[in-house]
Amino acid sequence: MGEPGGAVVVAVDVRAGVEEAFGVFTAGIGDWWPVAVYSVEPGRVETVVLEGRAGGRLYERWVGGDEAAWGQVLAWEPPARVLLAWSPSPDRPAPTAVEVRFTAVDPEHTRVELEHRGWERLGDQGDHVRAGGEEGWPRVLDAFAGAATGADHRWFARSLNGQVWRLLARPIRTPEDDARMVDAAHASQYHWREVGGPPATRGEWLVSHVYAVVGRPEPALHHARRCLELADGAPGVADFDHADAAEAMARALACAGDLDQAATWHSRATAAGATIADAEDRQIFTDDLATGPWFGLNRR
Repeated sequence: MGEPGGAVVVAVDVRAGVEEAFGVFTAGIGDWWPVAVYSVEPGRVETVVLEGRAGGRLYERWVGGDEAAWGQVLAWEPPARVLLAWSPSPDRPAPTAVEVRFTAVDPEHTRVELEHRGWERLGDQGDHVRAGGEEGWPRVLDAFAGAATGADHRWFARSLNGQVWRLLARPIRTPEDDARMVDAAHASQYHWREVGGPPATRGEWLVSHVYAVVGRPEPALHHARRCLELADGAPGVADFDHADAAEAMARALACAGDLDQAATWHSRATAAGATIADAEDRQIFTDDLATGPWFGLNRR
């Protein structure tokens, strides 16, 4: 923690790339900051906002729209450093300084070091406020590290997702390849579920797709239905998520031999795909829809 009267220094290592760690700490601060303990009006806080620019504000926003200032951004150097003039209490005579540094340990690990200094600016309040910082900052960084666990899950999910697609691309797969592909799809979905939101929908789509490709209709249908449910209810789903969910149902039904229902869902998928706004997303969907297996549906 440092010498008495000196800077309070706290560090944590997280499994996340340096850019992701910086983003979680800054743009994502409202998702993890422990407002129930460390805020101006704990019962009123809706979120915490850190404006990403030199001169930007750090503040808590209350339900109803009122705000309470915490400080100001003095230096903004993504993804390496942010320096704040820290003054969350209006009765303090001057702001102190909070500097947060992000150092890449390797492409998937980042060391985050927070230094709080300038206690002498507070005069007689300095020692008391510093003691609160010594107690509070480790708890704050623990909360950040918990949020950065989501970055861990994203890393594993993406890595496993890539493994699935590499196996799908093989012109010839062995039974061992198929088993590995199924396992990787399920493992990827586990990590996407921990992240939540639209990625969980896309994870269900991939699991359903893999089961259809290996000719296992029952689990393909189960995960296609889950994909459809999540696409209808998850916040932030994209237009292509709805098209993908319909495509998953069509392929799983075709795998099950129910070609009439499969044709209905294929038509829905085609119609939904035509409404995808982004041209690149629309082309990705169209290419997938044209790729087998379709279990005889494309010959009807």
